[in-house]
Amino acid sequence: MTGRLSVPDGLAVADVVGQRLFEAGCTLAALPAHGLKPGGVRVAWPEMLADVDLDWINAAPDDDLRPPCPDAGAVSRMDESLSWIGLIGDDRRNWRKVLCLRLIVHPISHRYRFSWREIANRVGTSHTSAKSWHQLAVAEIAKKIAADAFSTFQTFHFAA
Repeated sequence: MTGRLSVPDGLAVADVVGQRLFEAGCTLAALPAHGLKPGGVRVAWPEMLADVDLDWINAAPDDDLRPPCPDAGAVSRMDESLSWIGLIGDDRRNWRKVLCLRLIVHPISHRYRFSWREIANRVGTSHTSAKSWHQLAVAEIAKKIAADAFSTFQTFHFAA
């Protein structure tokens, strides 16, 4: 982790993680993608997104309608947030797939590209299960991030 996750008063860590993941999706959508095609970087893309229809990249608006390129701070927060997806264990691949599909947003309207039902169809489950898997994945990430603040290597000293 590059920095500490600041949690405003009245919010849970899971709420902040959810907001940061949404911000990461918006930042990722705003990055310039001229000439970038999934076939060119297939090695770097996770296998779980190999079957996603990415024709919406070709249908991106002209340069005058594109959102401004995100600043360095937004890209750093995006990199940190996207690294959290790796905290979900291999036994929860469906959770990761739902989380990754939910990250895809429109660069201008910031609307999600896939509805819960479309995500559920891609994963092969119901839309309520997809929603709960997303919530459970965010909660697991929040739990693991919060655990970093209080490391298990601390030693408790008792007064003698």
